[in-house]
Amino acid sequence: MELNKFPKERYLKYYILGFVDAEGCFNVSLKKQKNTRFGWVLDPVFHVTQHEKSRDVLELIKKTLKCGRIIEKHGQKETLQFLVDNRRQLREKILPFFDRYELIVKKEDFILFKKIVEGLENKEHTKLETFEVLIKLAFQMNMKGKQRRYKLKDVLDDIMGSSETTRRTQT
Repeated sequence: MELNKFPKERYLKYYILGFVDAEGCFNVSLKKQKNTRFGWVLDPVFHVTQHEKSRDVLELIKKTLKCGRIIEKHGQKETLQFLVDNRRQLREKILPFFDRYELIVKKEDFILFKKIVEGLENKEHTKLETFEVLIKLAFQMNMKGKQRRYKLKDVLDDIMGSSETTRRTQT
């Protein structure tokens, strides 16, 4: 379905809003990376997943939001994702769209996602205290971190250990 063929074009953004509320995901991955200040990084990603037969819907979303890319979902040949992982695009395109067109089901995850993206943009990940706040926000997302690989306590303990090691090597 092309943008110019969408019936009642003025409703297009509300269609996308509803579609994302059902099929989208605001996610902040936590990745262990030894060469970083605290040994961990936060990686915000917005995505919408669909079977390849519904690629037109993902193309419509991409064209309307004017950002992102469509990729094959890793390990699932017939599944596609519209994906935005570029922080500038998240800040300039995704956040304003969902500020204007308010989600219902995914509202709380979006609010936390927005705080994290803005925190990263404000360099809050460079100070231990504010980095911990961002991590705790990420663990509140997506069913309170139910599907996370790591436990919050283990991550925070590891960060404290990395922080201590960094301080000892700098003195």
